[in-house]
Amino acid sequence: MKQQIVNYIENNKEQMLCDLSGLISIPSVRGEAEEGRPFGKEPYNALVCALDMAYKAGFDTVDYDGYVGAVDYNKNETELAIFAHLDVVAAGDGWNTDPFEMTENNGVLYGRGVSDDKGPAIAAFYAFKALKNCGVKLKKNVRLVLGTDEECGSGDLDYYFTKEKAPRWSFTPDANFPVINGEKGRFSKRFSAEYAQTDSGRYVKKIKGGVAGNAVPSFCEAEICGISDDELLPAAQSAAQETGTSFTVENGKVVCNGTSAHASLPELGNNPITAMIRFLSAVDLDENGSKKIVDSIASMFPHGDWLGKSFGIDSEDKLGKLTLTLDIIDMADGKISGWFDSRTPMSANEENCAYKINSIMNTNGFELEDTQMTKAHYVDENSSFIKTLLKKYEEFTGEKGECLCMGGGTYVHDIEGGVAFGAVRKDLNTNMHGANEFMYVEDIIKAAEIFAMVIAEVCGVEDE
Repeated sequence: MKQQIVNYIENNKEQMLCDLSGLISIPSVRGEAEEGRPFGKEPYNALVCALDMAYKAGFDTVDYDGYVGAVDYNKNETELAIFAHLDVVAAGDGWNTDPFEMTENNGVLYGRGVSDDKGPAIAAFYAFKALKNCGVKLKKNVRLVLGTDEECGSGDLDYYFTKEKAPRWSFTPDANFPVINGEKGRFSKRFSAEYAQTDSGRYVKKIKGGVAGNAVPSFCEAEICGISDDELLPAAQSAAQETGTSFTVENGKVVCNGTSAHASLPELGNNPITAMIRFLSAVDLDENGSKKIVDSIASMFPHGDWLGKSFGIDSEDKLGKLTLTLDIIDMADGKISGWFDSRTPMSANEENCAYKINSIMNTNGFELEDTQMTKAHYVDENSSFIKTLLKKYEEFTGEKGECLCMGGGTYVHDIEGGVAFGAVRKDLNTNMHGANEFMYVEDIIKAAEIFAMVIAEVCGVEDE
C-alpha cells in the first residue's frame, strides 16, 4: 500500500500544484462580515473552492454556515481530524512576485499561503485522494476540517465546536515537522492613548508601521515637522548603524526598513517600528505631546529587547523564553494606537505578565484593551498517537522523530490532545507572514505521503 500511495501522489503532482495555485489566487484575508460569509468574501471563496475540489473528488462535504468546512473519508465514526486553514494574513510589502499568483522557481513555490496553510491543506487533501484512489477502505473515518479564521482568532473553530465534538485524535499541518506538542500561550493586545497635538515647532506629525498584530513588520514611516533634512540625516544614519536597519529621509518624511518575521520568532527579524522610535527619541523635539509619546514608547519597547525585560516579565521554562514584539503603530492627530504580541511559556500568568504590562502602560498614559491571556498548550509526548506520528515521520524521512515546542500558536492550540504535525520541514523558516513566503514542492509531496500513511494506521484498514 505504501508504494501505491507514493506512486499516486508523485504521478498527480502537477494536478496538486494546479489545485494549490487556484487557492493561492484567492486573497483570503479576513474582510467585512456578510450574510453567510462571517469572515468576509475572500475567505468564504477559498472555502467554497476547496470544498468543491473535495466534492468533485467523490468525498462528502459539509459547510458549517461559511465558518468552516469539513471533508469526510467515509461515514464511519471519526477517529482522526486534520485541522487546516484557508485564510491568510495580508500580503504586505517587499515581495519579488505577485503574492496571490503562485510562482515556481527551481522546485520552490512562492505565494501567500503556500506554507501557511494552503500548501499543507492541499497535502492533507491529496492524502485523502491517494488513499481513495488506491482503494483503501478505512475502519474509521478521518475528517479534514478547513477553516477560515485561524489568523484572526479562530472564531471559525469556536463556531464549529458548537456543532461538533473533537474526535479522539487530531493534528494540524500548521507548523513544522516532526511533532509540536508544546505551544506557548499568547498575550496579544491593542493599546491606545491621546496626546496634545501641536501644529507648530519641532514635532512628530505621524508614525505608521505594521499590518498584522502577529508579525514583526518590514517598514515604518514617520513625518516630522519643523526640522530640516540636513539635521535629520545624521540622526537617521546613527540609528541605522545602531539598529542594523536602513533609513531614508526626504522632505521631513522618514522611512525605516527592517526585516519581517513571525511574532513568535522575533530574533529572525529586525523591527523597524522600534528602530524608528529609537531614532525619534534621539531627535531634538520640542517638549510636546508627540515627544512624550515617543519617549514613552521608547522606554517600553526599546529596540532589540524582544524578551520583555523592559516590563520585567522575562521568563523561561520547557516551552522556551517569553517573547514580546511591537508589531503595529499608528499615530496622528492627537491619537495613537499600537499592537504588541507576547508569546508566553507555561510559567507566565496574568499576575506576573499581563498585570505588569498593564501597570506600566497605565503609568505611561496608555490604556490596554484587557488583560486576558491565552494559556500555553502541552500534550504528553508518550501518547500512542504521538508515537505513531513520529514513527511515520521517521519511515519517510530517515530522520529522528522528536517532539518540539514552539512560540507560535497552531490551529489546535485549544483542542485537547491536539498537536501540530508538519508540513514544513524541521528548522525551516518559510517567511510565513512575511514577504516571499515559500514552500518546497518536495515538502508538500512528502507531507501528503506521510499524512496518508498516518491516516491508514490511526483509522485502521479493512481486510480485503
